[in-house]
Amino acid sequence: MYRKNCDICNRPSYSSSERGRWICPICQNDLTEYPFFDAITFEQIHINYSFKKVLKSYQTQYYDRRQDK
Repeated sequence: MYRKNCDICNRPSYSSSERGRWICPICQNDLTEYPFFDAITFEQIHINYSFKKVLKSYQTQYYDRRQDK
């Protein structure tokens, strides 16, 4: 889970996704370009993974049953 802090209303905003626009639910400020923080430890997250890399990590590898032995 991710957290971003709004500079306008000084409130935290939480999300489970790092993609897309991020709007503060309190004051409607656009937080998209603000840095990410871990919601539990409050440490800044510096790595932005590409969407293709994230999708590839979730793909299941299946073995072909038609292998010649």
